Amino acid sequence: MQMSFRRVLKFTLLGVAAAILFSIPPAIYYFSIYYRALENEVVTRFSGQRWNIPSRIYSDSTIVYPGQNLPEIGFFQRLARLNYHRMAPDQVQGRGEYSYDEKSGDLVLFLHSFAYPYGNFGGEMVDIKLSADKTIESMRDPVTGKPVFSIELEPELISGIFEGSWNQRRLVRLNQIPPAMIDAILAAEDHRFYEHHGIDPVRIMKAAFVDLTSHHIEQGGSTLTQQLMKNFFLTNQRSWKRKVKEAIMAYIAERKYSKDDILENYINDIYLGQRGQEGIFGVWEASEYYFSKEPRDLSIAEMATIAGMISSPNRLNPLRHPVDAQRRRNEVLASMLEDGYISKAAYDDAIAEPLRAREVYTESNDAPYFVDYVKKELAERYPLQVLNDEGLRIFTTLDVHTEKLAETAVRQNLVDLETKYPRLLRKEKDQRLESCLVALEPQTGKIRAMVGGRDYRQSQFNRVTQSKRQPGSAFKPVTYLAAFQETLDGGPVKLLPTSYVDDSPWTWQYADNMSWSPRNYKDRFFGNVPVEFALEESLNAATSRIAYSIGLDKVIAMAKRLGFGDLPPYPSIVLGGIEVSPMQVARAYAIIADYGQEVQPYAITAVVDENGHVIEGHELQAQQVLSPQLAYMMQFMLEQVINHGTGYGARQRGFMRPAGGKTGTTNDAKDAWFAGFTPNLLAVVWTGFDQKDPLGLTGAQASLPTWTEFMKTATASRPALDFKPPPGIVEEKIDPLTGCKAGPFTPDAIEGVFPQDMAPAQTCAPPKPGTIATSAHAVPAAPDATTDPND
Repeated sequence: MQMSFRRVLKFTLLGVAAAILFSIPPAIYYFSIYYRALENEVVTRFSGQRWNIPSRIYSDSTIVYPGQNLPEIGFFQRLARLNYHRMAPDQVQGRGEYSYDEKSGDLVLFLHSFAYPYGNFGGEMVDIKLSADKTIESMRDPVTGKPVFSIELEPELISGIFEGSWNQRRLVRLNQIPPAMIDAILAAEDHRFYEHHGIDPVRIMKAAFVDLTSHHIEQGGSTLTQQLMKNFFLTNQRSWKRKVKEAIMAYIAERKYSKDDILENYINDIYLGQRGQEGIFGVWEASEYYFSKEPRDLSIAEMATIAGMISSPNRLNPLRHPVDAQRRRNEVLASMLEDGYISKAAYDDAIAEPLRAREVYTESNDAPYFVDYVKKELAERYPLQVLNDEGLRIFTTLDVHTEKLAETAVRQNLVDLETKYPRLLRKEKDQRLESCLVALEPQTGKIRAMVGGRDYRQSQFNRVTQSKRQPGSAFKPVTYLAAFQETLDGGPVKLLPTSYVDDSPWTWQYADNMSWSPRNYKDRFFGNVPVEFALEESLNAATSRIAYSIGLDKVIAMAKRLGFGDLPPYPSIVLGGIEVSPMQVARAYAIIADYGQEVQPYAITAVVDENGHVIEGHELQAQQVLSPQLAYMMQFMLEQVINHGTGYGARQRGFMRPAGGKTGTTNDAKDAWFAGFTPNLLAVVWTGFDQKDPLGLTGAQASLPTWTEFMKTATASRPALDFKPPPGIVEEKIDPLTGCKAGPFTPDAIEGVFPQDMAPAQTCAPPKPGTIATSAHAVPAAPDATTDPND
């Protein structure tokens, strides 16, 4: 039977109605669940930790004062790395700006303000007068005219600690941002922000029309709140599904939180470009990076430039695309004028203002080996999550300029060695010739530079702290210190720098019929020589005799005092037959340089939390390990090494400051060292192959050039100090044959240092023809032993 059309229509409508009636309640139910889930997600994000803030690692600050030569401290390079912007003379108006007139020597500097662990620096302006060679003649306050005795450049950012990508932001409150900056953002991104409830129907309709006419999603109608939701929770994929979710979350956020709360989150969250591997997030980071200013110091035009970048931060980057950035800036300024945020006069001034982003400076602040060293120390004291997420600021002892000088010295010397000695070249990158350098201040323990190898990208192995190699003759000062200690303690052996010691082949018998026959470099022996000459020329036979005369246990005890730990009782240790790290050598030499005081080398000055509270600070502690008299005797000996001995190459290369140091070469020629210091800077250099291939070069040939070139530049800006004898020590020139004070008729007099009660009192009489005398102090002869040094 055929049904009529009316009956069919009737049953169809009844069926649709039934379907609608039965489907609406489930739809509402499931939507409510979805809504509650999104609401919970929004509330959780707003109430919890909204961003993971990487920790930042900073260098030390830099003190600048009259008398310094600016090129020697890398002053203008420092300004560039710190985002200072060079202006025309008389145009310096804001923090982070400077001008320099080379003809007049006038330098005007408006310092950044920054928060340092032990005091905030407000950022003052200073007038600096320079000489023709750019030495500071004077500094004064331009307002009061009063002299300024020093200024401090803020620490440089050298690295961050983060997981995944480095998203750097500084969290700020809304009231820390100028209202004009907020106006620019609203004009650029959402001028109806205070009128809508998270979704702007007018913008959505406009965007939908564009999308429909172009047959694909081309333009977004997102409000500022929707953008924040997308950044917080969603992806950049353009789809209707994402837009619906974004709109619902924006509506939830607007119901739960105030407009100011949403706006404050937005200004901290927005992505505004890239600085190398570091993402720039938030308006504070952007203003500092692009214009070298805090937001409060930006002009209207600069605020509009940053606001204009939000839609496409890389394409509108003012450093790389200034034409596009200026076009977009002008569009934002026009919107600000139209929306009533600025007057016509302010608009005209801003439009006329040239785009003056900071200069692009591509030099990196990286000190990768030092940063790894710092991270390792931090990891021992803080959970990784805290370091990755809680925005700690870690202030260190590194001086970036000194670090770069060290890197250059290491790199250049390796190239020179491979050019001069082609046998040192290796095809495999992981087997190439290596070198490392560590520099520190003996009095403070501050590590100023650390270069752990020739190329961090190829090898992250830090040879300064992780490599254990034989120091060779660089260990010899320990032996001589032990001998001088015996002398000062009134022991049976009376040994002074001017005493004589036998440098001839001999054999040391020890343990159960064990023997050791030390050999000199190239098997050259000199017979009776002054002790200071034995160290100057690094004579193994003479040094081992000294150790034998005082007892091996005394050398081992002295090594422990100097930080080398418990050494095995083998005679070869007196010539450096042990394995130590360059950092251990640096610690030992620092004690000598600082008159016997041990100040532990350190890298971290302070750790500060996100709110500026100091979590951890460094307390300087010094322990008197050696007497000042004993340490000075060794300072004197090591000065002679550089002035007359195996370290004389430093003088030949033009390093003329008072300095002491010692070469180190192992008998198998696998390790080459130089350790040396001035009164205010110490550096240790090692050169060799990681796989311990023979180097075939001495410390003077392989490592001294690196040390010299580094120290020439690194000490240039430091005061030229000399080593001063402490009370109880006197310096005298003596006759090396008689030991008496040199007189006007004494030929070939030598310099010596003496404890006051052992200093020669009698002046030498004119020598009689045919007279031969010996020193008042000499090392007893070792047991008779004959051996062929070539065995």
